[in-house]
Amino acid sequence: MSAFDTKQIRNVVLVGHSGSGKTTLAETMLYEAEAISRRGTVEEGNTQSDYSQIEQERGHSLFASVLHCNWKDTKINILDTPGLDDFVGEVITALKVADTAVVMLNARSGVEVGTELIWEYVDEYDTPAIFVINQLDHEKSDFEMTLEQAKNRFGNRVLPVQFPVNQGPGFNAIIDALRMVMYVFPPGGGKPDKKTYPLNTKQGPTKCTMPW
Repeated sequence: MSAFDTKQIRNVVLVGHSGSGKTTLAETMLYEAEAISRRGTVEEGNTQSDYSQIEQERGHSLFASVLHCNWKDTKINILDTPGLDDFVGEVITALKVADTAVVMLNARSGVEVGTELIWEYVDEYDTPAIFVINQLDHEKSDFEMTLEQAKNRFGNRVLPVQFPVNQGPGFNAIIDALRMVMYVFPPGGGKPDKKTYPLNTKQGPTKCTMPW
């Protein structure tokens, strides 16, 4: 096992309403960092974080799980937390040791009650936060609606740095507003292709304009 200086270790906690995709994101992070060779799913009950029998039977997290992977000479400890209100104590414990909170939002449902409750603790502990709008491949996804709700609930400090090119079924590309490039991801995951930012496209406001 590689030895890491404390400056090379980051503790990231995944928080959000139940069903927002925290466990799936954790699984994908491990896969993309090559910590695992195959992505499990919540439906199949074979994810790295939902390892207990009761979690597999119920299909959602009940306990905070600690996972880790290496990325660009940094060890990332991933804390996957439950989204149900009854288990908020697990979230509080994880937030106390986290450097960053990744707040998951469901693009179909917007800002949900569980996320609002958890945000109170993110704010109380003054934990730096990143919002991730998930499930953009669903036919009822609405990135703009979810973003607007996040701004209204959490303040104007919520600023998008990436947004989808083709949300809905077939979603596979994002625009990175910081680098001004488009990333197109292959079907099975892995390293995306970099494309020129489509400034002159006529595909509509959700595909080519900045949502702010």
